[in-house]
Amino acid sequence: MSEASRQRLLDAAEVYALHAVSSAEQAEIEQDLESVDYTARVQFNILVSEIQETLALASVLDATPPPEELKTRVLNEIPRNAQVVPSPRSNVTSMAGHRERRSSKWRTTILAAAAAVVVLVGGGVVASQVLGNDPTPTQAEQIVASPDARQATAEFPGGGTATVSYSRESDSVVVTLDGVATPEAGKDYQMWFVDGTPRSVGLVTSDQLANGDETVIGGMGASTNFAFSLEPAGGSPQPTEVLTMVSLSA
Repeated sequence: MSEASRQRLLDAAEVYALHAVSSAEQAEIEQDLESVDYTARVQFNILVSEIQETLALASVLDATPPPEELKTRVLNEIPRNAQVVPSPRSNVTSMAGHRERRSSKWRTTILAAAAAVVVLVGGGVVASQVLGNDPTPTQAEQIVASPDARQATAEFPGGGTATVSYSRESDSVVVTLDGVATPEAGKDYQMWFVDGTPRSVGLVTSDQLANGDETVIGGMGASTNFAFSLEPAGGSPQPTEVLTMVSLSA
């Protein structure tokens, strides 16, 4: 998928989160979502989650109607606060960058909703702030969305893939396994940073294999490769049978 198509998918997150698409359009968006890379899928899902959680908060808080003058003041602020921020050139963008790219139409909609949200405090009416309450991304999501983030995929013998997203700025990698078979009895998969002498970073867990769980591993350092080996149960001090390896380019 081209960068332009990828950006159109991220822009579609707003209408998708609001269920403002037809069945055919929803199916097309979900089909596009399957064709993009892991980073784009994470960014799309975060945008959808943020929008839905913000609207849910507004729905809960707007039970008490605000005074008309308060609503007027907030609505008058919309033209001064709505912004359109140009998309950055980099293919890998920080979470803040994606938040800033939201259209002025979406910002106007939320600000209008905020005008109807009030709470009573000590007999006074106070406008409740809706914007700026974005959920905190997970550590894995932060690494994937780092400005310097990269991604590499390698195939396992016998089927399945290992995807390694990494950021030297974060000094960490995120490992995701897809379709990798459980090792034979009495064996374990072991993971390694390779920067001359391989450094063990632990065994592959059953959750990684069964559920595709994202595993964050720190201490990347100057490693140039990330390897997976097949070892006796419990692991080995050095790899004995390397199964596959991904390059951690600069």
